[in-house]
Amino acid sequence: MMAAGLLLGCGVMVSCNITVNGRVTTETSADSDTIYIRMNGDANLTSMESEEISEEEGVEEAPQEYTRESIAGIYDVADDYDRLCFDEDGTGSSGRIGSLNFTSFDFTVEGDEIIITWGDESKSRLKIQNGGKAIYWPENDLTFIKEED
Repeated sequence: MMAAGLLLGCGVMVSCNITVNGRVTTETSADSDTIYIRMNGDANLTSMESEEISEEEGVEEAPQEYTRESIAGIYDVADDYDRLCFDEDGTGSSGRIGSLNFTSFDFTVEGDEIIITWGDESKSRLKIQNGGKAIYWPENDLTFIKEED
């Protein structure tokens, strides 16, 4: 039994379990993302599966559906005292750890972004990262890490 895994330029990983009585050859072209596999002899394809992978890092990247419920929690900046809190009902607060002053906001989740609507109707867009375990705030160049339950 032979397992063949091929990383194509399009970012898809295909793996097959093949039993071959004979010879297997592969062919690629420098100006094409196509890889040809030729088998001489009897082949028995036992299973085939595909998964998307990140081209930069070569790691599995499953599409993530984020909701208010999935990102609800407390997020802190590691080397600072800034904190963001998100509640499942679409409200949240921003402040500094240990301070009694905080700012309330409403938020929505669109794809992999959190859109915060402040009291004065201004908006901030935050990027959800690391499967919802981190949030990046580009305006302030801050990364907030979610507290574990």
